[in-house]
Formats: sequence, structure tokens, C-alpha cells
Amino acid sequence: MDLTKDDVRNLAKAINLDIPEGDLNTVALRLSSLIEMMDQLEKDLGDELDNVDPIPPVYPREEF
Repeated sequence: MDLTKDDVRNLAKAINLDIPEGDLNTVALRLSSLIEMMDQLEKDLGDELDNVDPIPPVYPREEF
């Protein structure tokens, strides 16, 4: 999947994230690569991914 600068800009806007104009190409390239790798994992492992519990994100500055 090849994301464009506009795609990244719209995704960032949806979560109120400000990405500087000069970084949009880099973010688009990296996100496109990540999505491609995730697709490949899904193809290679398929249902095995459903047997693994996801690791919840931990934010070191978040108070519990």
C-alpha cells in the first residue's frame, strides 16, 4: 500500500496530530512499509496471530 502525503495528513488530522509538512513524505513511506509488513505477517501466519494475546501499551508517564 502506497500512502500519499494527503493520506497521512488526513490520518493525522483524524487524531489531532500535527505532522510538519517536511516530514509527511517520510511518515508516508514508513507507514506504508509498516502496513506492507503487517499484511505479509497476516499472509504468513494467518490464524496463528489469533492465538497470541496482544501486549497492551504502557505509558511510563501515565498515572494509575
